[in-house]
Amino acid sequence: MNPRVDPFHKTSSGKFRACAFPAVAILILLLPATELLAQRITYEYLRVRDRQPAVFFEHLVVPDTSDSAVTLVTSFRLENNFLSYRRLREEQAGEQVRRFYAEPAVQVSIHKRRDEPAADEQTRPPVTRTWSETVYAETYEQSQSSTTFLQNILTTELEHGTYRIESSARANSRTRRGLVPSFRIPSPGDTDVAYFYFIDEQSRTEPPFTAPLMNMGHNVYFGRDHQLLVWFPSVDDEADYSLEIHKARISRQDTTIREQMMEQSIDVDKMLRGYVQGITMSGDRPHLSLSPAGNGSRDTGAFYILTVPNSTFENAHYRVRILKTAPGGEPEVIARRTYQSLWLDMPVSLLNLNVAIEMMRFIMDDEQHRELRRGSRQQREERFRQFWAERDPTPDKEYNELMVEYFRRVDYAFENFTTPQTTGYESDQGKVYIRQGAPDRRERTFPPNQPAREIWHYGDRSFVFEATTGFGDYRLIDRR
Repeated sequence: MNPRVDPFHKTSSGKFRACAFPAVAILILLLPATELLAQRITYEYLRVRDRQPAVFFEHLVVPDTSDSAVTLVTSFRLENNFLSYRRLREEQAGEQVRRFYAEPAVQVSIHKRRDEPAADEQTRPPVTRTWSETVYAETYEQSQSSTTFLQNILTTELEHGTYRIESSARANSRTRRGLVPSFRIPSPGDTDVAYFYFIDEQSRTEPPFTAPLMNMGHNVYFGRDHQLLVWFPSVDDEADYSLEIHKARISRQDTTIREQMMEQSIDVDKMLRGYVQGITMSGDRPHLSLSPAGNGSRDTGAFYILTVPNSTFENAHYRVRILKTAPGGEPEVIARRTYQSLWLDMPVSLLNLNVAIEMMRFIMDDEQHRELRRGSRQQREERFRQFWAERDPTPDKEYNELMVEYFRRVDYAFENFTTPQTTGYESDQGKVYIRQGAPDRRERTFPPNQPAREIWHYGDRSFVFEATTGFGDYRLIDRR
């Protein structure tokens, strides 16, 4: 077997050398610009800082082909560690019983808005839809997962108009709410509105097709491309249409449009007509389908599908919009949406620039590390980015496998090698794991009248650790 290459290897001079590193199926991360000031932020602080479990609501419209009604589909996505799983008290002998259960509930209340409120509008009951279910997890780790989600949909038929939509998810004492104060349901022949549907993965999108929806609220997965379906309830064949995506800066007061990332003219003749979309559950997630409209069905407008090269976009907020330009008129925005390219399980160190730089001391000498830490925040961030950019195996994408893998190893070391005496990444086993990765094979031995030993094998190299306490502490005693 060939020797295992150490991707975080120092040369004889002590300098860091970038080596070949296998690509891994994870997303790229670009460090957020926000940094907490006026206090020292540590890795441990970031670990325990309150990070609320993710709960996403999405409201989508689907035309009814038989009349002028429209179906409002509310899809939701609840992170497992929001669901408040509880342990099953009893297990039946001889039968496999799932060990944890939760009883979440979701409610959507839809209030129709009027231009001139009527006297009875305040007492007019909203349209309400509810969902509840008992769900199970086999292990404690599954019940606490931040990357496993429960997904489903609620549907409501509505007439055209403008609505206020209130959503809530409840799991025991936890409640999360969402509010859309003004949601427009189109009327037939409305050419001044369009709707977006974010489609996950690189699915086949030549109609007819069925593909999974992103279902992450106003977010998309950071680091991978996705499909965007645009529905035009009605089209003005004399008008010009175009799509734009800009990077956006979000503040409490406003959304500032910055760099343009994408611009595409939409050819009316290339729009898909004679199709109808549907949203249904398939497996454990909502899917969008586009299929031919049946005979006698009313006109459901037109569709346009494109690929968004999100793998080349930074981890940031973006605004997508559709512009319509009537003959002799000015461009008019008929649809807009602000969303985030979201990293769901960001390595902890990358939540803070100083912590990320501190954790890089395991792969560079003291002089290099001091150089990386000095200067203003902007200077430190530039050197941090440059360091990893020079070692990026896929420089054409906003995705640096080597950087993300390194900081994932730091997280693993903390989670698996921390003891009452030593922080995981400071332990001998943690440092070896950070530099070498997971061993090909682990071997534990119990020599007579000696402490237990653990041997990590990497190809034809081995690291020998010896227990120092009865609480999982091991020290490196030999390299072979």
